[in-house]
Amino acid sequence: MKKLLLLFILLATLPCAAQRHLLKEAAAEGVFKKALGKTAGEDILRQARVVQGKILPGGKMPRAAVPSDLEKYIFKQVRPTPIGYLPVLFLEPSQMPIEDISLLYKRVMQSFQAFKKEMDVFLYYQSKPSERREISSAEQAMWSEKIGLMNAQLLQLKNLISQHDPAYQAAREYMVFAAETVNPMLRGILEQRTFARTDRQYTSTEFFLHTPQALKETAWTEWLPLSVRTNQAARRLPEGLRMAVLNDEPSVLAAMQREHQNRFCPTWELATYSEADDLLQAVRRGAEFDVILTDLIVPGGGGYYLVSALREKGFNGAIFGLSAYPEESRMGWNMFQRGFDGMIPAPIGFEQDRNWPRLVMKKLQNYFYYRDLNGWSR
Repeated sequence: MKKLLLLFILLATLPCAAQRHLLKEAAAEGVFKKALGKTAGEDILRQARVVQGKILPGGKMPRAAVPSDLEKYIFKQVRPTPIGYLPVLFLEPSQMPIEDISLLYKRVMQSFQAFKKEMDVFLYYQSKPSERREISSAEQAMWSEKIGLMNAQLLQLKNLISQHDPAYQAAREYMVFAAETVNPMLRGILEQRTFARTDRQYTSTEFFLHTPQALKETAWTEWLPLSVRTNQAARRLPEGLRMAVLNDEPSVLAAMQREHQNRFCPTWELATYSEADDLLQAVRRGAEFDVILTDLIVPGGGGYYLVSALREKGFNGAIFGLSAYPEESRMGWNMFQRGFDGMIPAPIGFEQDRNWPRLVMKKLQNYFYYRDLNGWSR
């Protein structure tokens, strides 16, 4: 009885004559070619098998000639180079010990993997036409901030390791794809060119324009020449400078213009812009500015795009980020490398604070103090 049962099972698993005939007929009619495409080839047909009456291909499905975004970015794992192999990737000479570079590389790539895990979910749905949706301005701002901070971490490795490190290359490509998906007009934020100052070293307290101890202990106008000293807060800065402000919030620009004649740098000339390209066109037409205050994220190209375009043309005025981003040393270092001269905190809705003119001017005054103290050229 057992032998008969085993024989029955064996016969049931083998393709019968009808099934073999069906297989030949399907191949003759090009069923597989139609289902798998013309590139499937005869190899897949020869490897086809019948399982429980169903015709299944035995070969591997041919890959598309051009990988989709899902394959190139979302489904692709980015594995950091093992620390033991990193010395061949180091650039020489370096001011940092190899051990410190290794730790920095490991920390940055761990941050990127966590960032990618979170970002992949968003990008997956935006990459599928049936799931794609319009991104709200609030969501754009949130992802833009995350992209900017992650990109700042990756840029720390730019001058320390080889740009041919596969993990670093994949991470950079992923960041560009993420930025273009979130906001195609997010130009400049991933720009790798640097315009670091040659006349000063990066110091966090100076870059974020903290009030120096000397100005805390004495009247904060004593360092200025007698010709510009005054009891009026609005005149505690050098006179006659030309300033431009770039911000996409109408309320911010309106507040700047409203307070200009009374409290906000009344001895300076002021021009306001809501788009970076308008400011750049003004410069090309001959407009000259000594100081620029710019938001970091502006549709059409914010601060990163603006500073890159201006520095590339040789602009030597002082450019300050006016942004709600928190003071973070790595971000400050990245901004400094890109050509910014400092960062002024501007919380969301800061223009509603009646004291904002004095607070911003004090930051500017701190900069001019540091400039004169250290002999900076701009």
